[in-house]
Amino acid sequence: MRAFWWDGFWANVPETILVSYLGLYIIAFGGSHGQVGLVTAFSSLFAALAFFPGAKFVETYGHRKMTVLVSGGGLGRIALLGLAFIPFFAEGDTAIWAVMACVSLRGFFGYFAIPAWTSLTADVVPIGMRGRFFASRNFGMSISALATAPVAGYLLDRFSGLDGWQIVWFIAFGAGAISTWSYAAIPDPTPHADVVAPETAAQQRGLLADILGDRNFVFYLAGTAAWNIALHAAGPFFNIYLAENLGASALWIGILAALPSVTGLAGLIYFGRAMDLRGTKWVMVVTGLIIPTLPALWLVVTEPWHVLFINAYGGVVWAGYQLAALNMVMIMSPPEKRPRYSAAFHAVVFASAFIGPILGGQLIEGVGFKAVFLLSAVGRLLGTLIM
Repeated sequence: MRAFWWDGFWANVPETILVSYLGLYIIAFGGSHGQVGLVTAFSSLFAALAFFPGAKFVETYGHRKMTVLVSGGGLGRIALLGLAFIPFFAEGDTAIWAVMACVSLRGFFGYFAIPAWTSLTADVVPIGMRGRFFASRNFGMSISALATAPVAGYLLDRFSGLDGWQIVWFIAFGAGAISTWSYAAIPDPTPHADVVAPETAAQQRGLLADILGDRNFVFYLAGTAAWNIALHAAGPFFNIYLAENLGASALWIGILAALPSVTGLAGLIYFGRAMDLRGTKWVMVVTGLIIPTLPALWLVVTEPWHVLFINAYGGVVWAGYQLAALNMVMIMSPPEKRPRYSAAFHAVVFASAFIGPILGGQLIEGVGFKAVFLLSAVGRLLGTLIM
């Protein structure tokens, strides 16, 4: 569990950089808003295509830990490193296509491992203390994000041209490598029922038919789809709106991106205990009813510092939502089918994340940023009501 904690801490460095700055990296090569959405969407599409093969692989062959280390911890992070080398050989549209290739490969290899990761995680962390443990792990990830976002923003402001970007991507790869090294210290208990028990006739049904037979889980997936389409229609464009419409510097964007990690610490403390006492669904619904107000508040933002208030309270509620989302699939899925349930959930998440940025990028070109932010608020609320 200590190794798992440090894995999360270091893994959040490249995640924070990608979430906060990938769109601006594409803009640095002369990309459009539509291209930002396209790159983000294809990354999610390749991730969505990885989950069911990943589930089938781990259910057939086992080796959960090795699957995570080779796929996400190895090939996925090598693809991330490729972002640092693009300025050496490409520019303009060619560079943007190269960025798309790197993040798409990273998405596929990174998320091929998620079914194995989910199955192993359920064994490593006892169910009675998951709320507290994941609150602690997410606390460490918040500290990591708190340091990463402003430092990356400072480096991008300090070094002109694309030099700063290359430094930032090398840092992201180095942190990812330490995460892989930490995960390697986690033992994989064997034999394990998820991957070594003979399949019954029911288990031999197709993965899709198996999932569709669980009405409760189908409703959960429907809510997840609505939520994530709305989330990703606006998500890649908040920082671009800050830079282009409000004149925020890269350092300002980094500070604003780090703020939720600070306030999220309070959210982790409260919601970690609440999840163990009140249940995972309670935390997800309560926070899911509050989060739609966040994109709606962007309608009245006129200065970068206004976002301080949105991100401050957003950090608290997002901490609770992410904590619940991490545990929801593990408690809804039968142990012997956990990899395929995880695959179905994440496939829906990333298929939605493929649709969302393309939809958002096209709508922004037509109706503007604020209309997309409002639609995002409505879609998130709809997702929560379905759940």
